[in-house]
Formats: sequence, C-alpha cells, structure tokens
Amino acid sequence: MAEPRNGALAPRSTRQRLRLPVAIALVSALAALSGCKKRLPLTPKELARVQTEAGVQPLRVYTERKLISLYPADEKNEQFEVSRDIRETTRQDQLKKIVTKNTAGLILKIEERNGAPLLWVTFEPGCTAVDCAYGFVQTEDGRYRLADVPDRPSFADPTIYRSCVWKKRKLRAGRMKSLQESNDILLVKKNNGKLLTIVLTVKKIVDDRTRTRTDRAKGIE
Repeated sequence: MAEPRNGALAPRSTRQRLRLPVAIALVSALAALSGCKKRLPLTPKELARVQTEAGVQPLRVYTERKLISLYPADEKNEQFEVSRDIRETTRQDQLKKIVTKNTAGLILKIEERNGAPLLWVTFEPGCTAVDCAYGFVQTEDGRYRLADVPDRPSFADPTIYRSCVWKKRKLRAGRMKSLQESNDILLVKKNNGKLLTIVLTVKKIVDDRTRTRTDRAKGIE
C-alpha cells in the first residue's frame, strides 16, 4: 500500500487504532479521579458515623437481593353454576410487590428489638410511617437482615421470596445459628446448612489515594 503523502490523513483503520489507546487511557483516568463505587453491607460502625456526621436522611440503602412479596386478597370471588354439569370457579386477586437491588430505600426510624437495633426502611415515597416499612434487625455478625415485611390493606399475610418466586427461595422466620440469636429473621435454610437472607447494603465510593514525596539521597563526597 502506498505511503500517505505529506500532510495527508492516515487511513481510517489506522486512525481508529490510534484513538483506542487514548480512549482507554481517558476512561482509566476518569475512574481514578472519581474513585471506585462498591456495594457493601451496612455495618453498625458505618451507621453510627453516618448518624454523627450527616444523619440518616441523606443516606440511601438497598437490599442485597431482589425481594418479592405476594399478597393474596382477603376475599375470593366464587361462582357456582349448574347446567348439564356443575361448574365451580374461584378467583382471587393477588398483589405482587418487588424491591430490586437498585431500589433506593430510606431509614425512617431506628428502634430496638430484644436489645438489638432495628431499622425501619421505606422503599416508597408515600410511606413515611413504620406500619408500611420493612424491618431490618442487626444480627450477631453485625449485618442488618430482613425481619419484617409490611401488611397491605385488604390483603392477607404475604409469601416472601428471595431473588425469584420459587419454593426453594421462600423466606420463613427463623434464627441464624441457634437460640442464642436475639431475634427471628426471614431466611431460607438450604440442605447443606447454608442460610440465605436479605441483607441491607449501601453504595460507597472508595477513593483511596497515596501522596508520595520523593527524597533522593545525595551521597557522600
């Protein structure tokens, strides 16, 4: 292929190859300046610092996994017809409430339950009271785990699932390890003994930089 004339543009493929390292370097530089955003479990130490320095009002919290609550209606619609045979039909309404991993929540109130801190969290802008909020209680490992799901008017008690609607992801009230735990939480006990829960998390930007001053030794004359 002939060389480009003096002052002429390089072929498009060459220009694209030259731009790629520049773009990568720019993205890396922006990432370094902005810090690294991580999703971490909310800890008592972190919560205490938030309360001291800013209060919980600006803080947004998130669930570790998708939370699904199925609320059956209190009443069923039943029909009974007789013609050449008997036909009985039952219909029941159901409300499905979903809190995703990216649904931002606000801590409304902090109480105690059997000596352990209990956080009441709302994920709805219209909910400003404890009776429509979710309860996350502190367990012995310093995590805040789901313990209470709010009731819904005209609906019965919900069935609660972790991540997806599946019988093996159905959350039930129980203790983490033994009766030494102060409170029940909502959990799934797997056959291998592992426990699945809903942990409260926060998004945190970690900007950890090191400032280095160089001092070169002058040597001995």
